Amino acid sequence: MSYLLSANLRHTVLGSFRGLTRLLYFTTVFFSCALVVLVLRAALPITVYGRLRPSISRKVGRVLLCASNIRVRREGTLPPPGSLIVANHISWADSFTFLSELGCRFMVNHRYESIVGFGTVLKTVGVAFINRMSMKAVGQAQEVMRHILEHGASLMVFPEGRTSRGGSVRQFKSALLQVPVDLKQPVYWATVCYETPQSWPPASVVIGWEEWPPLLTHIYRAFHAPRITCRIRYGLEPIWAPDRRTLANALHTAVSLHHQTMPQLSAAALRRMDVAKKVARRLVYGD
Repeated sequence: MSYLLSANLRHTVLGSFRGLTRLLYFTTVFFSCALVVLVLRAALPITVYGRLRPSISRKVGRVLLCASNIRVRREGTLPPPGSLIVANHISWADSFTFLSELGCRFMVNHRYESIVGFGTVLKTVGVAFINRMSMKAVGQAQEVMRHILEHGASLMVFPEGRTSRGGSVRQFKSALLQVPVDLKQPVYWATVCYETPQSWPPASVVIGWEEWPPLLTHIYRAFHAPRITCRIRYGLEPIWAPDRRTLANALHTAVSLHHQTMPQLSAAALRRMDVAKKVARRLVYGD
């Protein structure tokens, strides 16, 4: 999405310049962090690095958030180390925000592993890659989850299975929640939403990743905004249930009740703002 058709010059000229300069700055910071993390990983013994990885991950997440000009506002108490946490899923930025808060591990699409530099740093901070196109993806993901939790690391899972614009919380998929049921481990939960300045387009179109444009394009779009505020709410108590479907429904109810709905734009407004609709959208999305 581009803001080139917006009537506000701050969204066009200034926004485009800000987006480009911040993207270059973010890229520099990202690869600098990657270099530092790789040096630490190579220099430290495996057991020492494993013990320090949550702290290193938190610092990396905070540096990347600062480079993205995303400010985190937290409500509630952080889950203890070694927890399984679930949350709604809005954007690529969710991983950075929770990484900066919890130093937790994630499971992401295997395609990110092939991005030069990006996949390397993600793997070094503890991200596990899952081939979602494989028929064995669920079983592999469950094995990875069990291994992470049994070794005392915190793990973040997004049971919606995809990102959204933050208008509501999609139904939670229950397959991965079989692991905490088997381990008889309660699940912590959180909600996440984003805000932009009042005169700017809402965060649902600035950082919401519902249409899955190319990652670089979407990050550039988000960097147009002067700042983005991320609000995270942590649940007071974890939830446990004897079966995965009951657990998924209970977690979905808790997250939905506490989720702060993000302001949305109409389809007509999106078309007016999105210059790609007139240039390349038909080629990419077929509409």
